[in-house]
Amino acid sequence: MARPRKFDEERALDAAMRVFWERGYEATSTQDLCDATGLGRSSIYNTFQSKHDLFERALAHYLDTMTAVQTAVLDDVERPAADRVRALLDQVVESEAECRVESGRALGCLGVNTVVELAGRDPVAAAVLERDTARRLAAYRAV
Repeated sequence: MARPRKFDEERALDAAMRVFWERGYEATSTQDLCDATGLGRSSIYNTFQSKHDLFERALAHYLDTMTAVQTAVLDDVERPAADRVRALLDQVVESEAECRVESGRALGCLGVNTVVELAGRDPVAAAVLERDTARRLAAYRAV
């Protein structure tokens, strides 16, 4: 009989996402993930199967979260289209400024960082990014 998990999987996923966002996939070690999540290697591998699987889930989580927040601004039909686009750009700039204050440096976008680092040689990451791009472009076209 399997032992029940004694940790919050969503919290661990958020912590791993932050490490991948700050360091990139290749520069993130399993030990970095253990330190960030507070989990041992066996818990990470039993829960997420591999570093790559954890990265895929962290990337999808990041994209889903960011896209939902940003498309919510674009979906506000009570505002004129130009105001919605302006508000989205303001939100992106403000978010980056907050990140600089919190971490002392710009992290950019995990999606863009992944395009640069992995998309050309990682078909799974590329597919996740393509789906997100399609979602975003549909929202922009609708505005």
